[in-house]
Amino acid sequence: MIAVKCPNCGKKVVWDDFQPMSVKCPTCRTDIAVREAYKENIKERERDPSAVIRYCPHCHNVVPRLWFHQCGRCRYWLFGPINFHGNWPFVAGLAVIYLFFTAYYWLFAR
Repeated sequence: MIAVKCPNCGKKVVWDDFQPMSVKCPTCRTDIAVREAYKENIKERERDPSAVIRYCPHCHNVVPRLWFHQCGRCRYWLFGPINFHGNWPFVAGLAVIYLFFTAYYWLFAR
C-alpha cells in the first residue's frame, strides 16, 4: 500500500495492489501517476536516513541540491529560494555582464 498525493489538490489517496495503475483523485477527479509515486517511494526507502532531503520549491520533487540545479520534473532552475523557468537566469546574467563591460568602457577605456 502506498499513499499517493494528488498533484492538483494535494489530497492523499491510498493505493494497494488490487487497484489499477491509473487512479483518480476522489476530490478533483485528476489522474494520478501511481508508477512515479511508487518509484519515489522506493528512492526514499533506499536513501540514508541521516541524509538531508531537499525538495524543489515549485513542484516539491526531491532534488540533490538547491543551488544551480534544474529540477527534473518541472524543469525550473533552482537558485536557493529563487526559481526560474526557462533561460531567464542566463539572459539576466548576460545582461549584467553587458552592463558591466559598458560601464567599464565608459569609465576607464574611453
